[in-house]
Amino acid sequence: MICETMKVAVQLYTIRDKVSKDYVNALKKVSEIGYKGVEFAGHPFGTIPVEELKKLLDELNLIPVSAHVSFKGLVEEPDKIIGYAEKLGLKYVVSEPNVREMKSLEDCLKVAETMNRIGERVKEAGMLFGMHNHAIEFEKKFEGRTVYDILIENTDPALVFFQPDVYWVKYAGYDPVEVIKKLKGRCYLVHLKDMKNLKTKTFAELGQGIIDFKAIIEAGEESGVDWYIVENDRPSVDSFESIRIALEYLKKNFKVE
Repeated sequence: MICETMKVAVQLYTIRDKVSKDYVNALKKVSEIGYKGVEFAGHPFGTIPVEELKKLLDELNLIPVSAHVSFKGLVEEPDKIIGYAEKLGLKYVVSEPNVREMKSLEDCLKVAETMNRIGERVKEAGMLFGMHNHAIEFEKKFEGRTVYDILIENTDPALVFFQPDVYWVKYAGYDPVEVIKKLKGRCYLVHLKDMKNLKTKTFAELGQGIIDFKAIIEAGEESGVDWYIVENDRPSVDSFESIRIALEYLKKNFKVE
């Protein structure tokens, strides 16, 4: 059992089918289910007046923890995205560079420089900039090193943190626990997502797959994780039911705020 209480948010991408139809009702449901925080991925972040979204979150007692935003957008229109995030009261802004476009170590190092610049802008606005991963950051290598490691080593810890997605780390054949431990002091957010088995590598409802969340959360506590964020890219049940199952699993097995 983990001694410390953990803060749990939900990545709204999990319920994107509900958010796209009626984001107000979707956010109400998130609050009713018992989540304390949300991480955005598109609508309604940046698509409705920020004052309107802030008022709704305040009414529902939901903390706007972070938002996944376009890396290209952060490069081309940083003021628009960072300004919205700042007004909404986010603590974190998260993105992911296009690793598929990287053809060399030099490309990777240029992206690291860009990440530092973005991190500086985000920090000036009173927030922190982080990078989310899929499997490709571990699968793609230059000179024998993963893109993930190259980006960690060539970004400033004061400007860039990393948000490990434990499912995609596992998918790529790496140990999420080791990744989180290695990121000590640079790992404020973690995506909790389960995998059915190593053969099919399909998504599972949280706690119903093979990923060892006890070890992950223990590593997270040691590494300084602030929020654990539930996500399921393709729920096997209704998406509201999926986030309910996830929170119930966490509350049953860990101390959740």
